Amino acid sequence: MKKLISPRRLGLGDINDFLDDAALSEAPAAERLTAAMQVFMERIRQSGQRVEKLDKTLIDHHIAELDFQISRQLDAVMHHQEFQQVESLWRGLKQLVDNTDYRQNVKTEILDVAKDDLRQDFEDAPELIQSGLYWHTYTAEYDTPGGEPIGSVISAYEFDASPQDVALLRNISRVSAAAHMPFIGAVGPAFFLKETMEEVAAIKDIGNYFDRAEYIRWKSFRETDDARYIGLVMPRVLGRLPYGPDTVPVRSFNYVEQVKGPDHEKYLWTSAGVLLRIQYGEELC
Repeated sequence: MKKLISPRRLGLGDINDFLDDAALSEAPAAERLTAAMQVFMERIRQSGQRVEKLDKTLIDHHIAELDFQISRQLDAVMHHQEFQQVESLWRGLKQLVDNTDYRQNVKTEILDVAKDDLRQDFEDAPELIQSGLYWHTYTAEYDTPGGEPIGSVISAYEFDASPQDVALLRNISRVSAAAHMPFIGAVGPAFFLKETMEEVAAIKDIGNYFDRAEYIRWKSFRETDDARYIGLVMPRVLGRLPYGPDTVPVRSFNYVEQVKGPDHEKYLWTSAGVLLRIQYGEELC
C-alpha cells in the first residue's frame, strides 16, 4: 500500500517525512508541491513578517535561509577533525592516482594501517623480520622470485620527535633499507614543540634549535645508515578550496563553507608527500 503524505499533517514538526525518499517518490507531484507549500507557509507564519503577496523574491529569501542553516550544519561535520582526516586521505590518494601515468608499468597499492597499529605491530613482533610491514614489503615482494619490489611508500603519517615516533621511524627505516624502499612521511608543528605553523615560522635560529635535549634521540636516529631511506616533508598543502559559488560550487544547494583566512584548521589540508611523489614520478618508483 502506497504511503501518501498529507499536507494537513505535514509541517515543520514533521520534517522527518522529507527524509523518507521512498514515500516522497511514491507521492504524486501535486501532493509533494502542496506539502512543500505547507512548510513554506508555516515558515512565513513563524517568522512573524507581514506578507501581502507570494513572489519569487520572498521564496528565494526563505530558500537562502534554509541553505544557510544546512551550510552551518554541514560545516560542523566537514570541519570535525576526524572527518577532515578521512577527506584528506581520500583526496590525497585521488590526486596521486590522477597524476600517475599507469602506462609506465606503475602500480599503486593501498596498505590500510593506522600509525598506532603499525607501532603496535613492531612492538609485538619478536624480531623485525616478523613484523607485518617487513612481510608485506620485503618477504612477500622483494625477497620472493617473481615478486614486485615496492618503489616507495607514501604515508599519511605525521611524526614528531617523541621517543615513540623516533622508535617507529627507526623500525620503518630498517624495513625500508632491507627492501630498498624510500618511505615518505610528514612533520607538523608538534615536531618543533609548537602548536601552529605560525609559531614554527617564528623560530629564529632553526639550525641550533635541534641542539635541545628533546632532539637527542632524533639526532641519534639521523646518524644511522638506514635513516637515509626516510624522508619527512612539510608543510601541509591545500587539499581543496572551500566550497562556494566562486570557488567550488555545489549543485544541489547554495553551500558556502565558512572558512576565514586566519582560521587555518577549517581548511582541508593534505600531506606534501603526495606532491613529492607526483613531482619526482618514476624516480621514487
